[in-house]
Amino acid sequence: MLPVPARYRGLWRRTLLQAGSLRDTASTVYWLQTEHWHADIRIPAGRPSFDGVTSLAQCSQVQRLFLARQQGFHGLTEVDTGAGPDICRWHRLADFQPPASSPDAGALRLDGELLVETGLHDDYLEHWERLSGSDRDTMVLAHDPSNGTLLLRAGGWAMRVVPRRACWPDGLPAGTSLEAVMAAGDAQATALLDFEISLVKITDIGCTVQHSTLPWLEGSVMLLPNF
Repeated sequence: MLPVPARYRGLWRRTLLQAGSLRDTASTVYWLQTEHWHADIRIPAGRPSFDGVTSLAQCSQVQRLFLARQQGFHGLTEVDTGAGPDICRWHRLADFQPPASSPDAGALRLDGELLVETGLHDDYLEHWERLSGSDRDTMVLAHDPSNGTLLLRAGGWAMRVVPRRACWPDGLPAGTSLEAVMAAGDAQATALLDFEISLVKITDIGCTVQHSTLPWLEGSVMLLPNF
């Protein structure tokens, strides 16, 4: 697989999602891209308070159902720069949500500093803005193939992914949402939420979790290897 072009590397923040009648500018969405690997976190707007919560076991049903609406994944990125627009394919190796019914692929176009993505298999439009300085030092800091744990860096930012250990229920149809699995009342469903994706800010005085699929980790200090 060829390296991802440098123009797409770094930490990108999504500023717009347009899909049918849906227009979303409020969700917290970041995509970190290195030479080959990517990681992505998507937290919907309207998250309820998690004050006092320190684990999944302490979450209420309302909190658990919100966590189930989150998205995120990591894997390898393939960009076709042949004739026409660049075509990007994100090959997901670990996914917060159940397997999708269609591949994750989009056409990419740079409009000045704005990255415009349009779906190939699904009808959507996304706008992305790269965080200043994040196109430097894009690298893999740690990767454990035995459990899928991945830690990526882009400039002054890092993203850590620690996939769940629990397995999806047998016979789960492609495209089923984790929220639907939770709502079905499976006794083991809460274990499916144990999937960490954390965005970390790197500074001279420490590395702090800014956003996480496990909200109680936000604000905590993380030690990064090779830093």
